[in-house]
Amino acid sequence: MMKKTAVIMSRVSSDDQVRGYSLDVQFEQLTKHCQRHDIDILKHYREDHSAKNFNRPEFQIFLEYAKRHKNQIDYLFITTWDRFSRNMTDANLMLRTLRALGIEVQAIEQPIDFSIPESKAMLAIYLVFPEIDNDRRSLKIRGGIRGSLKAGRWCRQAPIGYKNTRDDENKPIIIPSEKAKHIQYAYNEIIKGKSQADIRKDIKEKGVIISRNNISLILKNPMYMGKIVVPAKDDEPKVLVEGLHEAIISEETFYQVQNILNKRKRKSNRPVYNSLREELPLRGLIYCSNCNGKMTGSPSRSQNGKQYFYYHCNHCKKDRISAINANKTIESILDDFKFSKGAETIYEMMVQKLLSGNEQQVAIKRKKLNAEIVQTRKRLEKLQDLYIDGKMEIDAYTETYDRYSLKRESLKLELKSLQTGNSQYRIWLNKGVHLLKNLKEYYKKSSVKQKQMLLSSIFPENLFFEGNECRTARINDVLRFILQIDNTLGHKKRGQFSTKLKLSSRVEKGGITPPPIVRFNFYWLNSELTRIFFIRTFQAIFTSPLTQRSIQYS
Repeated sequence: MMKKTAVIMSRVSSDDQVRGYSLDVQFEQLTKHCQRHDIDILKHYREDHSAKNFNRPEFQIFLEYAKRHKNQIDYLFITTWDRFSRNMTDANLMLRTLRALGIEVQAIEQPIDFSIPESKAMLAIYLVFPEIDNDRRSLKIRGGIRGSLKAGRWCRQAPIGYKNTRDDENKPIIIPSEKAKHIQYAYNEIIKGKSQADIRKDIKEKGVIISRNNISLILKNPMYMGKIVVPAKDDEPKVLVEGLHEAIISEETFYQVQNILNKRKRKSNRPVYNSLREELPLRGLIYCSNCNGKMTGSPSRSQNGKQYFYYHCNHCKKDRISAINANKTIESILDDFKFSKGAETIYEMMVQKLLSGNEQQVAIKRKKLNAEIVQTRKRLEKLQDLYIDGKMEIDAYTETYDRYSLKRESLKLELKSLQTGNSQYRIWLNKGVHLLKNLKEYYKKSSVKQKQMLLSSIFPENLFFEGNECRTARINDVLRFILQIDNTLGHKKRGQFSTKLKLSSRVEKGGITPPPIVRFNFYWLNSELTRIFFIRTFQAIFTSPLTQRSIQYS
């Protein structure tokens, strides 16, 4: 009988190391487990990345190894399930992938028998508890930081010109550093009329390098005049509080510099560089088929002086695609996304269903907002009564009154946007079938930015080119649903939406299969998903003047 084989994997993040999850300790535990059960260790992988997802360099190397040695590895051992993943959905997908390669994943401290259906519940518990712990710790930390900011205490990394230290009570505080003189110099030179670029150059000559973006942030940071910004949160507005740290510049100097910067901004008429080129609408949207890196694009001049545009990979330098051919392929795919009359009929039924459902939700939301507005108004009236009766100090009254007034205005704005948004939403859905039938036409007449928004909505996964064909994991679920209706009605070959578009076999087999038209039902359709798709897609094309005219006069 052949001995079982295994790959062992240890993983830590910086927080894990603080809590004692060292790589060496995990390696020792995993090795002893394999020795006890007479299992041969083929490979050991050590990771130092977060388990938010599986896009971890070392895990990807393991995955490639597992694919090359399909059915030759019996186990992947980790110590606990949070070493594998912290996301239930991702974990299940990866377990399925590894199972197809003949590999069973097991956590030696939390073993699970996957032959039992209830095992998924145990896995969910093991995965969700660390996530809850992380969220709770994060909330506690954020709450503590916000409390410190309100008290005027800066407890994060000190900005340039300050350094972190502790006060007499061993609490964190910042004090001016030896670089404070450079901050003072920058503010004083702005007042004298010197440019930010020249100031950066002067400071660099003194041995301190400040980036172009940072010099601008430094000149706008109220911390240097002894103040701290407490950002807005929930119903609390952004406020400026007195800091416990020493100011480097005076308030007068700070506000004088702000006035100068604002005047310069208004006077500046320099053209902004635009990376969006008509010839390269797919730049940043397509990926290299060799290294999976995002592709860019640029022109190239031939020997006869004619200019040609190409999409190319700056990572591996191997993939290079003619922009003309790639652009035509995308247009051809959009042209293939057409529907028959039967599919249009079902689409109209969907729209009616969505509109009625959305109106009900809007009515509920409107009722809730109106109730909150009334409640806030009553609280304001009660505050006034308490103050008039002498039961409330002026400072407390002013602070509380301002807070509730702000909340009331915020609720009114939300109510107004809800009413406006719903009417706009109705226009989009009613006109949607015309737009979806003419995707190629709208795409060709849109700006580059609108084209990219439209394509990002239609193709949510990475897009690759193989010759004159495109490959992607899936297209937008709702668009795919409508196209599948057309397939069900017999207008196209099942699963094929375009002759120039390839979907992965996993998606083609997986996906939603619409029932026959005579038995069409809405109970299984995710209405919220449908709304999101229509809103994102139509936002991309409703901003063009052409579309606005078609709505106005149709």
